Amino acid sequence: MFIKKNSYLRDILRIRVSEGRDLENGLRLDRNEKVDAWGLNFIKDIFDDKPSYFLSVYPESSSLYKKISIFDSIEESKILLTAGIDGGIKTIFEVATDPGDIVGVVSPTYAMYNVYSNLFQTKLFEIKYNEDYSFNDNLFEDFLDLNPTIFFLPNPNQPIESCFGIKRLRELAKKTLEKNCLFVIDEAYHLFGSETAVELINEFENVIVARTFSKGFGVPSIRLGYLLASDDNMSVLSKTRFAHESNALSNAVAEYLLDNYNIVKDYNEKVIESREILKDKLEDLGIKAIGDNGNYLLLDLGSKEKASALVEYLKEQVIYVKGPWKNPWEHCLTITIGPIETMKKFIHSVEEFYNK
Repeated sequence: MFIKKNSYLRDILRIRVSEGRDLENGLRLDRNEKVDAWGLNFIKDIFDDKPSYFLSVYPESSSLYKKISIFDSIEESKILLTAGIDGGIKTIFEVATDPGDIVGVVSPTYAMYNVYSNLFQTKLFEIKYNEDYSFNDNLFEDFLDLNPTIFFLPNPNQPIESCFGIKRLRELAKKTLEKNCLFVIDEAYHLFGSETAVELINEFENVIVARTFSKGFGVPSIRLGYLLASDDNMSVLSKTRFAHESNALSNAVAEYLLDNYNIVKDYNEKVIESREILKDKLEDLGIKAIGDNGNYLLLDLGSKEKASALVEYLKEQVIYVKGPWKNPWEHCLTITIGPIETMKKFIHSVEEFYNK
């Protein structure tokens, strides 16, 4: 064993995400991506006017920082580009934790919180949801009693959606601050209907907001996100950045979407409209569909057997969904939402499954 430092890393299991989907013919409802395609004209519009030296020079990110500053009404000094929210989470663990620190997350949630907790040897406290899918306030209070270091809150969370308005977020910020606990609000899905906590950055010294271009902007392929924090917090967070926080190709796509935000807004409005139609149609079939603020729905099939059978049936139709989830949510699966016209194949297949 040549590498002897941090030998505990050898015991951490990391599995590459399966890439076996039929992207040409399949309906992608399993990873909260943009369900339909952007099209070749979109790519052409972004890169057609780029100069001949575009790929020959190191990326310039100052223009993107300026556009994000305008979009989020926040100073450029309070922004840090990251490799998606994923990269932002890693940065926070890197600069704000020591081995043995207690870090809290809701559960179930984004798997990388658990991964980074293991990598940085922190103790992960899972605030598990109640049986009625509601946030467990009692467990949260138990967590605070442990004098934790960080509380990560996706708002809204997925697959089980808790979504707090600014008043409740302010209360959580105050409670965590009283415990000297960093409060990180993951706003990956905020463009689908939830309130933002950006204003809290100036009110509470312990608040950081994380954003991404993967969900609401619909371009997970560019792996671009950013952190928003006070100047004081950013003076620490930004120290571990790479020589270049992003790359020119990702920056070009992000800038184009910020300049043409109407494209993003129009698509997201279709997703929101489709979300309500889907909930009604699924509930007509006896499926409880949960979700009001994201581009996804949690479907309660009533039993693990039925959930598993539906997942397999949909896979035969080249429709990819996520689930069933682990105990105690093994009776549930998750679907990504696209405009209703792209969801017709899914609706038809679910109806067929139930008619059988």
